[in-house]
Amino acid sequence: MARPNKKHHKIPATYLENFTDSNGNLWVADREFKIYSQTPSGLLTENDYYTIHFPDGGGTLVIETKYLGGIEGSYADLYKRKIGKFEQITKREKATLAIFVASMMERQPMARESLKKFFSDAEEMITHLRGLPDDVKKRAASLPIASGSGPSISADELLEAAKDVGSLHSSLIPNTVSGTAPIIFNMNFAFLVGSKDSKPFLTSDNPFTMINPIAENRWGRGTIGASPGLVQEDVEITLPLSSNVVLMCGWQYKGDCDYLPLSSELVDEINRRTARHAGIIIGADKGMLEQIVERVKRRQSEKQKKL
Repeated sequence: MARPNKKHHKIPATYLENFTDSNGNLWVADREFKIYSQTPSGLLTENDYYTIHFPDGGGTLVIETKYLGGIEGSYADLYKRKIGKFEQITKREKATLAIFVASMMERQPMARESLKKFFSDAEEMITHLRGLPDDVKKRAASLPIASGSGPSISADELLEAAKDVGSLHSSLIPNTVSGTAPIIFNMNFAFLVGSKDSKPFLTSDNPFTMINPIAENRWGRGTIGASPGLVQEDVEITLPLSSNVVLMCGWQYKGDCDYLPLSSELVDEINRRTARHAGIIIGADKGMLEQIVERVKRRQSEKQKKL
């Protein structure tokens, strides 16, 4: 008999449901520019993605079934009751939304890939250092080291953790979310609503985006530079919530939790921001994705001709 809850959603199906077409399907453009339709329940899944494996065998599904499942359910109810109807939310409901945003920041595939890269780089460095001649190691060991306030971890412990990055990432989610959700809650929220004439909002496999537009403008359009932090005064978070609503969070806004209409041009700008951070893009309009794919292919072809 198959073990229940084996297939986990990297991005919640309840979230993706708000981007479906009239037939209840999503349109997806993947990394190879293939465009296809998929149901929310069948997209962005992986077996045991959130399972925490125990060293002596077995594991627990508590992160997926209890922790993330509870966050998803609370958000889905809030969207259905209030946000989808453009109704004002309370402070308590804003807290629910902040927790959901924090969970999306941590659970999207980009977060796990960043952790994998950290361990890969660390393993490469440790292997290099261990291969140095003994006299070089002795000189390196005699160098002064800046003392930190946190606990240290040995190279062997670091390499052991790298053997199961998935379990480590899943186990860190509750602490990370509890740390970032209060910061996000203290930001001012704005619900950006597309006009009747604008295209629908896109989402992706990495729908949570965080940028500092002031730094982008300073160093040139399209240059993200170093990743911004939540406490930077000009930082902006965007998270598409449906085909016609995007949540934006930041410190510079005057209002809070207002519904603001966007022009077609600004909707396009938000979609470009979403697509720029995406591995795959997702939406309700097949024709729109076809136009994006053709535009990207044409731009890549023009770059090749210049080489």
